[in-house]
Amino acid sequence: MKNEFRSILYKITTRPIYVLALFTIFLFGCSDEDIDIAELRGTIVEGTTVSLSCEYIFQTDGGRYYVPTFLPAQYKQNGALVFIKGEILNELSDCANLSGDGQFIRIEQISAAN
Repeated sequence: MKNEFRSILYKITTRPIYVLALFTIFLFGCSDEDIDIAELRGTIVEGTTVSLSCEYIFQTDGGRYYVPTFLPAQYKQNGALVFIKGEILNELSDCANLSGDGQFIRIEQISAAN
């Protein structure tokens, strides 16, 4: 009888702890961080043409260089004019230069610029 009482007491006291732990995991797991999507026009250029060691670079009309992640094969052309919607990541590629060019851009959408 005494062991049965302890078992019931243990279940009653630990259940709220499990519920609280699951609620905390759910609360922090579903953060409300918005992805900041940039819309940029520019040109796909070979990295060697701008003295960077990356294969392809996205050069904006404003003169900034970004390294696109997962660039589709049909846009891997030197001089391709494109419109990109994507997230500029706070991470520099291995081919970044001292002037700050070379941040990664994660492409959400890409199309030929008109």
